[in-house]
Amino acid sequence: MSDGIRGLSLLPFLEPAPGRFRLLFPFASPDPEALAHSSFPFLLVSDSDPTARIVAARVDTDGGDRVASLFFLVQKDRYRLGRESLHPVTNVGVEEAWQRAGAAYLRVGEGRSPRFFEGQRGPDGRVSPFAPLFFCKEKARYFHPPCPRCGRSLALCTDDAVLAAAGLPLYSGFLERHLFCEACAGPGGGSFYALEVGSGAPAILRDRISLVRDFGKAEGGSSSETGFPCPACPERGECFGPSLKALARIVPFSFYPFHAFAFDAMSLCAPDFLALLSGAGAEALAERLESAGERGRASLVRAAGEASPLLFESGERRFLEILYLKLSLLGELFDALPPGERLAVPPEFLPSVDRAWIALGAARNLLPRYWNFRVSVLDIGRYGAEEASSPGVPGSADLSCLGVAWFEALLVNAKQDGAAVRGALSDLLRHPPPGATPTFPGARDPGSPFFAGNLFFEPGAVPFSEGTAELWDGALAAGWSILLAGAGKGPETGRDAIASGILALRSRLRERMFEGETPAALPGILDAILRKWSAAAPATGATPPPESKAAPPRPPAAPAAADDFLVKTVVLGSPPGPVRPTGVPPAAQAPPAAPGDAIEKTMILRPGIVAPGPPAAQPPAADDFLDRTVILGPGKSGIAPPGPEKAKEASAPEPPPAAEPETGIDLEKTVIIKAPPDGGKIRRHGR
Repeated sequence: MSDGIRGLSLLPFLEPAPGRFRLLFPFASPDPEALAHSSFPFLLVSDSDPTARIVAARVDTDGGDRVASLFFLVQKDRYRLGRESLHPVTNVGVEEAWQRAGAAYLRVGEGRSPRFFEGQRGPDGRVSPFAPLFFCKEKARYFHPPCPRCGRSLALCTDDAVLAAAGLPLYSGFLERHLFCEACAGPGGGSFYALEVGSGAPAILRDRISLVRDFGKAEGGSSSETGFPCPACPERGECFGPSLKALARIVPFSFYPFHAFAFDAMSLCAPDFLALLSGAGAEALAERLESAGERGRASLVRAAGEASPLLFESGERRFLEILYLKLSLLGELFDALPPGERLAVPPEFLPSVDRAWIALGAARNLLPRYWNFRVSVLDIGRYGAEEASSPGVPGSADLSCLGVAWFEALLVNAKQDGAAVRGALSDLLRHPPPGATPTFPGARDPGSPFFAGNLFFEPGAVPFSEGTAELWDGALAAGWSILLAGAGKGPETGRDAIASGILALRSRLRERMFEGETPAALPGILDAILRKWSAAAPATGATPPPESKAAPPRPPAAPAAADDFLVKTVVLGSPPGPVRPTGVPPAAQAPPAAPGDAIEKTMILRPGIVAPGPPAAQPPAADDFLDRTVILGPGKSGIAPPGPEKAKEASAPEPPPAAEPETGIDLEKTVIIKAPPDGGKIRRHGR
């Protein structure tokens, strides 16, 4: 901490210098005209938290190459908190909320905790604020605001006695904050400064515009500590002359000392991820966000691009897949709720789905990108009050918010917004359904807000089987039970019971999505693949592929355990005995693996003429893998017809393994297709 500065200085990280990295806050717009007229020109990602906002940041090399993208959770200058007479929130309460948040973020583990700066965490575990930070748009310079009289840095006044003597609201009793100079304070001393000053304020209190105007009176002073650039600037006369251009050129990044946590940048805000998952177009969604003033979120949607293809492109299985992924997100939201009933929680501090953020991982194991994500909640409000009850179950207010978020995640779309969903829930709470009702009210009615077709961004009536309709009823009933528990109208439910209920519902969805009719559909899929190869193969006199026949029905598998969150992949093994590719003499085949051979043999058969010798392995193109992989079914094996391509050698080296998945991501395990001795059996992986 520098002498004379109440807080840590970010200036060493913001100033460019050879041989070191630099912290930058990108502008919201590249347009110089928009920059000149903006009071906060930085890219604001989100403003939903009442005491904090998320600002985009990045770390660059001295050559300008990006090293990392960050989200800065920054304390606001203006709090969006209502005035409550029974349990008023004061500056002391907000400060303690930031301290609890800092302690909590230290416990969340690698990948979700923020990056702390040197000195930001004290030996007692408390986090230190950063010094007030101003920015000159004309010279692209940051500085700490100096005292116009002596040039020393201004500080936040937390001494109630000093404030009372000046006739100002007390720091410990209100949300108003004031900057002052410790050296100049006293009878007949310097002024106090606030971001905004209302009518009737004492003459000693001045606002931001007055402070910037008074910068013209400041001389050198301790500019080496504050970084104040104006005394030596050739534009000083123009800035502080009759035109007072400084009022438009100098803006605060933070007027007051501020707490900030630097997180790894996230991919999407949770509502935007849910919209894309449900079928929204990226550009249309970005335009909707821009019209609502969410330019930061709109830029993230455009960066993410169009929605990633899912495992199922249409029909009932696509519905089940979207529902499964939405419930996965809601499960992580539930895990993020603070334990215990909290006292005196302002409404603005309650959990909200728009403070949840999604980090999309690289698509691994051929799964779509939207199957690889983790959820982080970036806010301060969850830590803003004392915990008073047992740590097992979240408080009633938190459960109520999760119940509302549950229905919003499932039902908000292009035709009904969150307000419509909340209104429907209020009506249902006033007129609850009978306890013995087998279906959720309105779940089967196309005109109801709770209709299953509302799961899609563009709602529509999709014919569902009775089993899928029952799963939709179960999803609505689960959210309803959480909402009732929060409203005090249902049985008290523990955290473990709610979590296991979510897992059990996801398990039932998974069983329906991946097992159901999938084995009966496989012969048709294989037949389509073989026909495609036959059409593409040149006329070389090759024997046409044998016709695929459907396998006899098999008894259903045992249900998965509730905590088994891995997709069970059906692998159909080869029949006993070696499989000889076309054109390869028996002597050229590799000997069978010994029973104790620990190396798994992956077999991928491709169309084409197979050379007698082992050819050099050529990695297949990314889009060439799925439609050219032979899945060997029970019974006789089909041999791929010859074609122009070469077969991949069984012992060819695998590509480099992907990085270890981040902690907490619900990933499917890698599937390895073996040639087992007990061929023809169905094997399940991921147990």
